[in-house]
Parts: sequence; structure tokens; C-alpha cells
Amino acid sequence: MSASSSQGIHTLLEAEKEASGIVAQAREYRVKRLNNARTDAAAEIKKIQERKARDLEEIQKNLTVNIQKDTDEKMAAIKEQFEIKKSEAVVKLVDAVISVDTSA
Repeated sequence: MSASSSQGIHTLLEAEKEASGIVAQAREYRVKRLNNARTDAAAEIKKIQERKARDLEEIQKNLTVNIQKDTDEKMAAIKEQFEIKKSEAVVKLVDAVISVDTSA
């Protein structure tokens, strides 16, 4: 009985060793998958950040162009009004200087 008992224990030990090896392999595989997932996620985040930075740059560029265009239009309107009103302003200034009330 001792030989068969020893053989059974030996078989159990081998099965336990094999199971430990399988568990260790599973852990290593899980760690590799997690590391790969982290690497992939970091790469995806970087791509998204770069795309968003380009989008922001484009929006800022468009806003700058729009602001400059709006400013140029307003300056043109102000200059046009100045050209229209300057002779009237000169006349009013000359009238004010000529018609000084000296009765005071």
C-alpha cells in the first residue's frame, strides 16, 4: 500500500505543479494584455489630443481671420463716415469760431 500511496501523492504533486504552471501562465498573459491595453490606450489618447490640438488651432485661425475681417469692415465704415461728415464738421467748427457770442 505504501508504494501505491506514494505513487498517488507523487501524481497529486505533479498535478499541483502543472496547475501552478498554468495559473502562472494565465497571470503572465493577463499582465501582458493589461500592458498592451495601456499602451494602446495611451497611443489612442495621444492621437485624440493631437487631433483636438489641430482642431483648436484651426478654430483659432478661423476666429482670427473673422475678427480681422470684421475689424477691417468696421474701420472701412468709420472712414467712409468720416469722409462724409468731415466737411460738415469743418463748417460747424468754422461757424462756431466765427459766431462767438461777445455779449457776455
